[in-house]
Amino acid sequence: VEFIESNRVHLIQRMGMITVKQIADDLLACNAMSFEEVNTITCEKVEQEASRMMIYMILNKGSEACNILVRSLEKHNPFLFHDLQGYCGLIDGIKKLVNAEGLVLDNISMDEGDAKKLAEGIRNLRKLRLLYMNHLTAIGDGITCIVRSLSDELSELEEIQLVNCCISSDAVEILAQNLCNLPKLNVLDLSENYLEEKGKDAIHRLVDGLNVLPGMKVLMLPWGDDVKVCLTKLLELLETMPQLTKLGLRKWSLTDAEVRILGNFFEKEHLENLQHLDLSMNCVTSDGWLSFMQPLISLKKLVSVDFSSKRDWVPASLLVCKLSQVLTTLNYLKEIKVTGWKFDCHDLGLINGA
Repeated sequence: VEFIESNRVHLIQRMGMITVKQIADDLLACNAMSFEEVNTITCEKVEQEASRMMIYMILNKGSEACNILVRSLEKHNPFLFHDLQGYCGLIDGIKKLVNAEGLVLDNISMDEGDAKKLAEGIRNLRKLRLLYMNHLTAIGDGITCIVRSLSDELSELEEIQLVNCCISSDAVEILAQNLCNLPKLNVLDLSENYLEEKGKDAIHRLVDGLNVLPGMKVLMLPWGDDVKVCLTKLLELLETMPQLTKLGLRKWSLTDAEVRILGNFFEKEHLENLQHLDLSMNCVTSDGWLSFMQPLISLKKLVSVDFSSKRDWVPASLLVCKLSQVLTTLNYLKEIKVTGWKFDCHDLGLINGA
């Protein structure tokens, strides 16, 4: 209880939604929370509110429930746990966490020097299975050192998430060269990273490197200048990844032509297990999206799609009709994001009716 009380503000601000969900699962398994309470927490859209809700619920349940939460925090986010305990400092203590299986660094204050220290520390975490680093926008070239360390040393890694972390084309090429050292990797999320003018070459090398990992389940790719020329090569790779459930090509500057190629690929049902598809912030017109609607129906297990646009635009009436048909056909579809699409009242009536 004392640990939670004294660190309440830090826990609320720094746990992040991934850690909250992991702890909530442990609390449910130990009967410290009901299914309804866990569902209320995990459905909260604002991560700080979810953290706050869980902490106050557990404090009201007493010391045993608090102890379960603290043990779960140590297990799932040892970096935060030991930092709140003053364990050799935020960065310097990372090398002590030799039994850690997961490391989550989400939107924390870290500069390039800190990142290079972290890169040295994580070399000792030989049991690490999950590495999530999100929204670390000031670490500069430190991310290259981190990528080199994890791809050289951490052979147990199953999931790598480096979202909006200053990843450069050099870092991607290092990862591509060393993917053979990560035989258990099945989740790779490098989204929201801009590779600049060398992005095309880096993506080519990454696609080549991924050939050694046919069991991939999640592939969210960064973007850069002219990366869309890699699409054909990427689709050849995806033919070998039948277990893929999540694919992201955000900001790839895809046009109608590339979307038609992608649609033809999906119609061949190479990715019949795909559940999440992100094609947001591309350069597709009504004609392109219209040609894509029929192939989309081939993805029968689809749960969410994102077709959001860079700029506001008005979709053609025929496209809206076809989109509404897709909504009624895909039985598992729960979410479709179309930010930037401007619908009139008639359009909204069709979509709501679906």
